Amino acid sequence: MPVERRFNASGLTLAAEVWGAAGGRPVLASHGWLDNAGTFELVAPKLAGCEVVALDLAGHGFSDSRSADSAYNIWQDVGDLLDVADELGWQRCTLLGHSRGAAISMLFAATFPERVDKLVLLEGGLPITAEASEAPAGLAQALRESRALRTRGGRVFSQRATAIAERAAGFSKVTPAAAEILARRSLREVPGGFQWHADQRLKAQSELRLSPDYVRAFARAVKAPVLLLFATESPFADRPLFREMPQMFADIEVDRVPGGHHCHLEGAADPVAAHIARFVARG
Repeated sequence: MPVERRFNASGLTLAAEVWGAAGGRPVLASHGWLDNAGTFELVAPKLAGCEVVALDLAGHGFSDSRSADSAYNIWQDVGDLLDVADELGWQRCTLLGHSRGAAISMLFAATFPERVDKLVLLEGGLPITAEASEAPAGLAQALRESRALRTRGGRVFSQRATAIAERAAGFSKVTPAAAEILARRSLREVPGGFQWHADQRLKAQSELRLSPDYVRAFARAVKAPVLLLFATESPFADRPLFREMPQMFADIEVDRVPGGHHCHLEGAADPVAAHIARFVARG
């Protein structure tokens, strides 16, 4: 069973689940948008010899939300990872990220290359981009959306099973079993029923999106070896910028694993873990 931990990140308390014994290979894991640390529940125990610290990123799971005057720009999570790594005393570690968490991990590895020995990207690795000409309208949209979402809570479901079914059929579809795992950290009992907990401002557009050239520059700055795992039914693998990824990094392995975007929670935990274990053991 994982151990619960709490970390301080610039005044925010970030929750985490920790698998493995202290002194193992340090692995800092980041989940996808509106998920939580439970996304690694099936993979982390299979990474023998590793100490996996899987965070609930700000605004997710059991972690604090950002302050009312803040947004959820992806580079803020990079700073949070730095705070957690420092608190752990990890001067170098392996980063593991899924989806949005993979993009955060890539940006961290580019910004602090001396702190990362291996980078594992599962179904992601690049933030959502926009052209420079789109920035003014994008900022206006982000500010309007963030203000509209500030005081909103998620929908309240009268039955827990209905809430699970809603998550399973959501924007990023998952199996009911995967939704049940995510529910352990994100589904709360509230007056009138059950509510998925996440800061609603996470649903607003980012205030500023990096351009494709900026993203390429970050990727080129990554010095650590990279393992990129795409699902066979990935919604991202065939997008133009993602097709460039094998050429963006100096040292990269690319492979496919069976399933969809949440393959690691939906039957492919064994092959995902096997790929990661082999990669981190590589010299």
